[in-house]
Amino acid sequence: MLQKSISRFVSIVVLLITIIILREPLSIRGEFEFQTTYRIILHEDSSATWIVKLSTPLLSEEDKKDFEEFMKNADRESMLSSFKSTIENIVNRASLITGRPMLPKDFNLEIDFGGGIIKQLGIIEYRFTWVGFSLKTLDKIEVGDVFEGGFYLFSDEVLEIDYSELAENYFLEMVSPHPSKEESSKVTWFGKLDFSDCEPRLVFQNRVLTVEEFLLNNTRVEKGLSLRAYGKISPPVSNLIIHIVYKNPEGLEIVRMVTVGSDGYFSDDYTPNLVGSWSVSLRLPSNSKYKINNLPQHIIFSVYEEAESTEGSETYRLLIIIAVLMVITLVSASLILYRRRKKPSLPSDEYMISDEELVLRILKNSGGRLLQKQIKEATGFSKAKTSMVLNELQKKGLIRKIKRGREYLVELA
Repeated sequence: MLQKSISRFVSIVVLLITIIILREPLSIRGEFEFQTTYRIILHEDSSATWIVKLSTPLLSEEDKKDFEEFMKNADRESMLSSFKSTIENIVNRASLITGRPMLPKDFNLEIDFGGGIIKQLGIIEYRFTWVGFSLKTLDKIEVGDVFEGGFYLFSDEVLEIDYSELAENYFLEMVSPHPSKEESSKVTWFGKLDFSDCEPRLVFQNRVLTVEEFLLNNTRVEKGLSLRAYGKISPPVSNLIIHIVYKNPEGLEIVRMVTVGSDGYFSDDYTPNLVGSWSVSLRLPSNSKYKINNLPQHIIFSVYEEAESTEGSETYRLLIIIAVLMVITLVSASLILYRRRKKPSLPSDEYMISDEELVLRILKNSGGRLLQKQIKEATGFSKAKTSMVLNELQKKGLIRKIKRGREYLVELA
């Protein structure tokens, strides 16, 4: 029966090895009790290395001689061939049940002494690689669907699943049933134990996250008004906790805890209370199971304060009016002088250079990065003129324009 063949995999292997040993013409003369350990080493490419290890204590010199005689005369080729045939049949049937391509390969057999100086063991170890053993998706690796109908361990048997190779990029999210022993990157069950359908089952979650975007809605904000930091993390992890860290002009960090939505988006509204240059950055809590592979650079923004008194405001307005009148006077005088000297008007490129210098100066004073609409507001240019000046600067390699949704983020090159 298909399900029974897979669910009783352990029993088949034990029976196979026992038959192989008993059929050897120079079999072990003594009576040995073997303890069987099944070790499954999971790999990130969804394959797994299976190690079936039978060990027996060699309590006397006679035991050692008997096992040594068996080791020297065992027909390894015949033993490995029988093992390979059985495993290929089991893997092929598992592939039919799960609907996933699978392949057994790299078969090996070793017979040797083991243990220590005080306690010696006779060891028979089979090894092979099961390609396609795990079910791997975009953000998870799952183990268990090959055990259709369950799994069984006799009283002298042990099952180990080692996931140390996954630990860097995945963490164990769920394991069933509860293991007899759990270590940092390994779970172990001791027999006698009858697993339920599709067990043992382990689910590993991808711990590597990517920050798709991290922005501010403004890089210059008045003291007392709120600022919004927002972005997106992929793949989306619902209820993921991240820290948005604001650093004030005095170097003090203000850490804000933010929950990521099911779509991967997050945002935080913060009101800075100190005038000067600030920065904002993104990081995960120190106890997070996840890691970010592309932490974005700090974003610089400035906080300013409006004049408090009416008298100060009036003085500021008066200075502006005087400055405007002086500019008008200078321009008028320049035009009259040009006409008198009968020189042609300056080519448009001269004006473009002044516009470009103005844009570069604004970018430098704002930390080197602004949205295009912010540059338009700061210069007073029209939308078309702003676009034209920025295109010229980009052609000269002085700036970069980066698409952000429906807007462009402009930064110094």
